[in-house]
Order: sequence, then structure tokens, then C-alpha cells
Amino acid sequence: MTIHDFSFAAHARDFDRHIETSIPGLKDFRADCVLFSRQFVQSETAVVDIGCSTGSLLRAIRNANQPSRPSVSYIGIDVEPEFRRCWRRRRGRNIRFEVCDARSFRFENLSLVCSLFTLQFLQERDRLPLLRRIYGGLNQGGALIIAEKVLANSAKSQEILRSGYYRLKRRSFSAEQILDKEQGLWGQMPLWTEAQLVNALCEAGFWPEELQPIWRRTLFIGVLATKTMRPGSASIAHVTLRGLEISRPVFHQP
Repeated sequence: MTIHDFSFAAHARDFDRHIETSIPGLKDFRADCVLFSRQFVQSETAVVDIGCSTGSLLRAIRNANQPSRPSVSYIGIDVEPEFRRCWRRRRGRNIRFEVCDARSFRFENLSLVCSLFTLQFLQERDRLPLLRRIYGGLNQGGALIIAEKVLANSAKSQEILRSGYYRLKRRSFSAEQILDKEQGLWGQMPLWTEAQLVNALCEAGFWPEELQPIWRRTLFIGVLATKTMRPGSASIAHVTLRGLEISRPVFHQP
């Protein structure tokens, strides 16, 4: 039997429906992203959606902020050219979309970045450099909303949560479709644990107290990472975030 790599191109036309039936609670989470954007989008800045797919989330964020902050630029990027057909009806004066690899995109003057289930499709060696560039492009007071599929902390928990996830997917997909997609994703989606994601965000520059889980369903997690001002010079200290011990810079007044 020949196993073909999973392709988003095959689902471009109905991608929003496909992903909402694939990830439990995603519709509510996306609505929360739009709501939270009102706290972070700043005038005269840019908002970027990495892996924007159809552009529906970015357009909703733009519509929510446009009346009070009309000087913001909204940019959606995705590596899949088949999504172009979805972008035509969502373009506007200050919203545009590009076929672009996030690893080569120039992040600057950003007040909000969204990355929903995108990092997991990059090779692990490329993830931290990308997160560092995102952090560097964020203005003070800006934020990254990131969501990822993760591995459980133990084999037993992984089996329990994966079984529950498959039961949910069986409401919308056949067993054959579920298996074909899982096999097609082998090698394309090397997952991290939640602890690995948290550590990478801290290595990229975010402080533990700037990281707030805002959504969790089975093996999926959403995190709000904010960039705040901190003066002084740095030393290394051990801190704990939700029971996860990590090392990161702690800044002191000179």
C-alpha cells in the first residue's frame, strides 16, 4: 500500500469546516482569539497570522478592530498556494495575504501574531529560530497567540487522550479517513510536549509569567504569550511555570 503525505491543498475549499470538525472546540477558541485581539492590536502597527489558511480568522480580527484602529495593517501568510482562491473575497484596503514561508518572513512592528497549529509542521530545528524572530518583531505590549497539538506527559495519558480524540473524530470522519490522515502525517508533524513548547517560548524571549494557557482540549493547547517591558541587565535563575522547571533570564536594575 502506498502512503501519501497529507496535503492541505486537497482541503483548501472546505478547510474551515475540515479543521473545525478535526479539532474539538476550535470554533470557540477562534472566537476567543478575535476577542483577545482587542486587548493587543495597536494603531500604526501590523498583525500577522502565520499559516492563515483561508484567511477567515485574520479577517474576523480585522473587522473587530477596524472601527477603532483603522491604521493597522493585517497580513496573512501561508505556504499553500491553493488557499489563494479563498483570499480573493477577504482582501481589503489594509488586509493582504501572501504565499510565504514563515521562516523567511520579515517580522517587524507587530502588535499581534497568531500561529494556530503551524509550528508543529516545521522541523524541530526551525521552531526556536522562528519563535525568536517573532518575539523580536513584537512591540512592547504585543502578544503571540499560539496553539499546537501536543504529546501527553506519559504513555498512559497519551493513550487515554488519543482514544477520546478518535471517538470525537468518528462523529465526522470514517475510520479509514482517520487512519489515512494519521499515516499521511507521519514525519510531517513531529509533536512536542507542552513542557517543550513552554521552554521554547521562554528560550525565544518570553518570561514564564508572560505565558498564559487560554484553551485546552484533549491533546490541543492554546497559549497567550505577551511581551512586556523589563529594565536592567540579565542573570539566569530557575523558575517554575505550572509545575514545569525551566531556566531563563531574570533582569535586575543596574
